[in-house]
Amino acid sequence: MKKNKVSIKDVALASGVSVATVSRIINNTGRFSNKTAEKVFSVANKLGYRRNKLAVSLRSQESNTIGILVPDITNEFFSKLVKNCEQELFNSGYSTIICNTDRSGTREKAYYQTLLEHQIDGLMIISSSGENDSTPINPNLPTIYIDRKATSETGPVISSDHYNGGCIATEYLLKSGHAPYLIMTKTKSSATLERVRGFKDVLKKNKINNIDNHIFELSITSDKFLQSDEQIHKFLSIIQNHSDAPGVFAINDNIAYMVIRAAKEMEIQVPSKLSVIGFDGTSYSEIASPKITTIYQDADKISNKACAILLKEIQHKEDISKSKVVKIPVKLNIKQSSV
Repeated sequence: MKKNKVSIKDVALASGVSVATVSRIINNTGRFSNKTAEKVFSVANKLGYRRNKLAVSLRSQESNTIGILVPDITNEFFSKLVKNCEQELFNSGYSTIICNTDRSGTREKAYYQTLLEHQIDGLMIISSSGENDSTPINPNLPTIYIDRKATSETGPVISSDHYNGGCIATEYLLKSGHAPYLIMTKTKSSATLERVRGFKDVLKKNKINNIDNHIFELSITSDKFLQSDEQIHKFLSIIQNHSDAPGVFAINDNIAYMVIRAAKEMEIQVPSKLSVIGFDGTSYSEIASPKITTIYQDADKISNKACAILLKEIQHKEDISKSKVVKIPVKLNIKQSSV
């Protein structure tokens, strides 16, 4: 049998006080005695009364809830960001609603509407939907973006310095005497494009011609990287024919891991015959054999900064410029996959 929901009227009747008195006590408004409050809370607990949070938020215009849109919750870096932000926001008194958009612009728009219906106080959008970034965001809703292209109409952006990371990785390969090649997925997030831009600019600076011949794009997205064996074998065959000392800058650690696995299958020694550098600093860089040299992103600093800015905006403690961009430095962690 379905249990009837306990109402404020039930609490008032059992407590022997008026509905108005119970309302004042539960919402901590108006005047009431401590003795009456203790009695009302005791009765409410016994009856199993729970406040209707949606009704409270409609009255107060505050829900103490923040929405998080993430393109791929299985992505290790994204999941770490979400976990960090959820914990920090919870410690600051906010619940979170986490929505996995699966890199779909349609799903992103649908989830955004759902979050608005839940009267969220703020919104955090991580990376790109993978299709476009055209979801219209209410300019009055405090919103912050992580690793997403900044525009004057959106909101503050917190991002790793992906461009500099691309430069660091490419320069390291060149200084180590390798012919640099970039392997990427078809995902065209702003983070990916900035890494590619850094790679290209370093090649231009070093007078390397036919830059497009140094870039190989897989036909899969980052979350489908385990399906890329045949394509990576083709890529390694090409660069082995073009250079005696190729060096691969993989767009992320997932792809770097697959490059190393494919190299083993093709009996290409890493790092003596092939140097590999990844990006992100995920667990793949540690579990690979050899361990992967990688550009490390500081997820803790990114999430801390993002939460701090969003909370200040929600609590009106600071007037945040919507065009504000905060770049978090990255660093090269040299391990066993490069020489």
